[in-house]
Amino acid sequence: RQRGIAAGTLNSSLTADEQAEVMAQVQDGSLRLLYISPERAPRLSEDLVRHRIKPRLLAIDEAHCISEWGHDFRPSYRELAAFRIACGLPPTVALTGTATAVVRTDIIASLALGKHDLHLASFNRPNLHFDVQWMRRPAERLPALRALLDRKPGLTIVYVQTRASCDALAQALWFSGIRSAAYHAGLPREQRTQVLNQFLAEDLDVVVATSAFGMGIDAPRVRLVVHWGMPATPEAYYQEAGRGGRDGRSARCVLLHHRTDAEIHRRQIGVTFPARKILEELWAHPERRRRHPAAVAASAERLASELGMAPKAAAWNAVERRRRAAEARLLVMECYAGGKRCRRAVLLEYFGQPREECDGCDRCGAAPRASATGADSGEGDSGFGELGRLVRRLARQSASARR
Repeated sequence: RQRGIAAGTLNSSLTADEQAEVMAQVQDGSLRLLYISPERAPRLSEDLVRHRIKPRLLAIDEAHCISEWGHDFRPSYRELAAFRIACGLPPTVALTGTATAVVRTDIIASLALGKHDLHLASFNRPNLHFDVQWMRRPAERLPALRALLDRKPGLTIVYVQTRASCDALAQALWFSGIRSAAYHAGLPREQRTQVLNQFLAEDLDVVVATSAFGMGIDAPRVRLVVHWGMPATPEAYYQEAGRGGRDGRSARCVLLHHRTDAEIHRRQIGVTFPARKILEELWAHPERRRRHPAAVAASAERLASELGMAPKAAAWNAVERRRRAAEARLLVMECYAGGKRCRRAVLLEYFGQPREECDGCDRCGAAPRASATGADSGEGDSGFGELGRLVRRLARQSASARR
C-alpha cells in the first residue's frame, strides 16, 4: 500500500467485517495482491470457486516448508497443490533461500509444476565470515558473548533455542549495560513489533531471539549474528546466520558450541520421531497418551495426521526415513562445528555448491585457500559426501512411496 499497490490480507486478527470487506475487494477486482497463510488456503479456495475468481499468479514464499526434507516442514504447505488446482492452475512461482536439490525436487513434485523454469542463484555470501568457538563449559558462553559485544560490532542478533533462555539472556545483557531485548513467539504481537522497530531504528544494539526472528524479517545492517548453541540443521543455521550483512557489507557469524549441543538435538529427534513400539501403542490405543510425555504423544498424533491412511509398513518406513534424514542433517552440523575443514565449504557443499576459495572463516584465516573437497578432507569429515547421498536417497524413496 505504501508503494501504491492495492494489497490486502486475510487472517484471524481481522474482524468478520474487515474480512468481508477484503473479500468484496477481491470480488470486484479492486484488490491486486492478497496475502494469506497456507493454513488459510482451503477456506479461501471455497470462496474463489464460489465466486468464479481465478488468480493470475500464485506466489509461494518460504517454499522449503513444502518439503518434508526442509528444515521447517509444515504439512499445510502440502495442501497448496490442491489449492492451486482449485484456483484453475494459475502460473506459480515458489521462492526460497535455503533449498537443497532434494528439497527443490520435492517442491516441484508436490506442486505438480510439470514443465517449469528453475532460477538458481549462488548460495555463497562472500561478505559473511564464519567462526566457531568451542566452550569447555556451557557457562563460558556468556563471557564469550560479552567479549564479542565489547568490540562494538554494530547491530547484533543472538539466536537461542528456548523462550526462557531468550528472556533470561536479554535481561542479563540489559543489566550489564547493553541495549537489548527479547524476541520470540510467546510475546504479544505488539511487543514483537515494537522490538523489531527499535532494532531497525538502531535504538537497540542486540536482539536475543528464537527462530521466530526469521522468515519475513529483513534487517539490512546486522553486523554480528551469534548462535548460543548449534542448530539442528544446516538450513536453519544458514538462514539465521544469513540475517547478517543484508546490506552487502561484511558481517560475522559466530557459533558458540559445546559438545552437548548435538546430544540435545538427538533427544529432540527421538521425541519428534518416536520409536516404532511407542507409535504402535499410541496409534492403536490413543487412550494411553497419559503414559507418555506430552511431546511424544503430540508427535504420534501429528505423524498419524501427516501419513493419513498409509499402510502400516509404509508408515513405519516413512517415519524411519525422516528420522534418518534428520540425523544426517545433524551430522552435517557436527562436521561444521567440529571438523577441520573450511566452514564455508561444508555449508555450500551441503547445498550442492562447491567452492574453490574461502571468502572468510576461522579455519582458513584471512588468506583464501582451496576448500578441501578431495582426499585432504579433514579428520572426522570423510563421510560428508555420503551424507548428501543419504539425504537424496531417502527423499527419492519417500517420493516413490507417495506415488
